[in-house]
Amino acid sequence: MKRMAFVIIAAVLACVLVGVLCLAGCTDNSTPSAISDKFENLAAEGEFSSSGGKQGDSAVYSFGREITFNALVLKEKGSKITKFRVYADDSAEPFYGSDFVEGYHYGSFEPVTASSVRIEVEESDGSWKLKGLEAYDIGGTAENFRVMGYVTAQSVYAGGSLRKEGADYNLNKATEVNYISGVYFDSKGDLYYRLEDGDKVTKDEGASIVPEGLNYLKSAVGNDVKVVVTVLGNINEGTGENYTTEERHNLAMTGAAAENLTKNLLALIERYDLDGISFDYEYPSQSKSFEVFTDYLKALDKALPEGKLLTAAISEWQIGTATFVPENLNVLDSIEVMAYDMFDDRGNHSSFYNSCFKLLQSLEKKGIDLAKINLGLPFYSRPSDGDNFWGDYGAAAESMDRWDNGTDFFGTYTDLDGNKGSEYNYLNGVGITYDKTCYAIDCGAGGVMIWHVGTDYISSDAAKAEKYSLMGAIEKAILSRTA
Repeated sequence: MKRMAFVIIAAVLACVLVGVLCLAGCTDNSTPSAISDKFENLAAEGEFSSSGGKQGDSAVYSFGREITFNALVLKEKGSKITKFRVYADDSAEPFYGSDFVEGYHYGSFEPVTASSVRIEVEESDGSWKLKGLEAYDIGGTAENFRVMGYVTAQSVYAGGSLRKEGADYNLNKATEVNYISGVYFDSKGDLYYRLEDGDKVTKDEGASIVPEGLNYLKSAVGNDVKVVVTVLGNINEGTGENYTTEERHNLAMTGAAAENLTKNLLALIERYDLDGISFDYEYPSQSKSFEVFTDYLKALDKALPEGKLLTAAISEWQIGTATFVPENLNVLDSIEVMAYDMFDDRGNHSSFYNSCFKLLQSLEKKGIDLAKINLGLPFYSRPSDGDNFWGDYGAAAESMDRWDNGTDFFGTYTDLDGNKGSEYNYLNGVGITYDKTCYAIDCGAGGVMIWHVGTDYISSDAAKAEKYSLMGAIEKAILSRTA
């Protein structure tokens, strides 16, 4: 899902979309009405006694009364702050922290009672200034919130990360799991199954990793967790074909091939008693390809048995007038928005401001029903220069503070091309994962999506799992918004 090679026309489309969005007011940094219309800003009558300074200085905001709150909005003029901690009154222990404030930062935590807060800026790129602060006591917003965890075939095959002792703690935090990289299709609509070794597939299901891996997954999550399977069309080796992913999708989703593909997907659902089908189609570059895909989704939806799910992983840039027209996506039960690998000016691929706040704002402006959105949360790192390296969060977890989102843990790494690199790696730690989940809940998104569960921190030590697991952080965030 992450190793995307965007074609030139896709980049052009993205630039056009950004321009359109900015003309529509992409600098709006106000709290969404889904929050501000329902909950009182408890800080409305307060004021800053100090609001700016340099690295090492603090801002102090007095509420004018004692309040209890579990969400804090900070707004910065510019983007200088790179690490901060927040304290209640004169407390010596912070109750919250993060890296960047930027135009809008929505932090969430266990309820705090205080008459003032002190924001200590531990690191900055120069002089900084806060221009706004809001406080809310949020609850009752998490009804039917989805947690879709992608699970790779490799992670549930014998020896995979999700076969380790303690992995059930992570798996059972999901409401849905999406099994990926095990099932593929060719241009004729026939299904293929991944072999144990390498990127090669076969029509012989018995020789693949699918039966053992998928059956293990279904037994591990139990009956309360829905299981869908992503079918991919991006492999040539083993199919006897030589198509691009776009060509294969267009051929397989048209005419007799489309009918054959649907027949085979229905048989797959019945064979494994699946709860639905998902697609991860990141490569269309022509408007005609978007039309073919959406037309096929509509046809498949009509053919699916009652109650079976149809979902797709889509990037924000793919939604527009010449791409995925918003109303055509209504056929999907959920849209897994890939809110990562979205590098900002600092090289952070999944910051709160860029990949959560602005992303959901953009989707809503485009006419997407946020209730259909599963906001993507990365359980992996990317180097600040965008190098082709993906580091597992689980490997670095114990070296990180709760509110850290970047790490030098990976040191010198080897990219996909075998080249050595040593850039700073950005990832999402426990704190920001909790923040993004709470924000998604509070502004009306339908759920979150994880890429992928096998890269989470996994341990048979219950205390460590409780402290470091990102799936655990998501569960806690949902519970905080349930009461």
